[in-house]
Amino acid sequence: APKRDLSGTWAGPSSGSGAPRSKSEEKPSLTPLGQQLYDRNKPNGKYSPGGTNDPHSRYCDPFGVPQNMVEEIRGLTVATTPTRTFLLLQYMDVWREIWTDGRTLPTNVGGRGKDTLDPKYNGYSVGHWEDDYTFVVDTTGLAPQAWATKSGYPHSVDARVQERFHRSSKHDLSLTITMDDPKLYTKPFSIGE
Repeated sequence: APKRDLSGTWAGPSSGSGAPRSKSEEKPSLTPLGQQLYDRNKPNGKYSPGGTNDPHSRYCDPFGVPQNMVEEIRGLTVATTPTRTFLLLQYMDVWREIWTDGRTLPTNVGGRGKDTLDPKYNGYSVGHWEDDYTFVVDTTGLAPQAWATKSGYPHSVDARVQERFHRSSKHDLSLTITMDDPKLYTKPFSIGE
């Protein structure tokens, strides 16, 4: 595999390429608040399109991070500049911006102060190379109305999602996703691999 290079277009599991689907999602351990929010959610698979309150199914809202990286992945194009990496997702024509200029994640998302940032479906992301073949992306500031998973697990605006893109050969790219959200979960959990 080329060193420190994810650029190009990658076929995902829904592309018809035969790329494998991620392993089934882990059942996380919820805090009381997390359980309360989870119990309100009615996933499409269990309640049908007419009975769900999934914001993606009901209102065509974007999946947002982390769900957009495991659901409906058809094609993914990665483009880089010296200070940013862009992920262009074929499904719903979504693009993400990952800063690689050394900045830290914002800590002032979702408050009411004059310098606070608004939550976003894809949050705020920073990335770095862990080694020559593993690109690590950390994201926070997620819009809390979106779900973390298709089964209705919630996330708060303070959730931290870590994506690990590993290029094992010229033609193979894998992705591992972990979420840490102490307000809603008792420990970090894996969302997709």
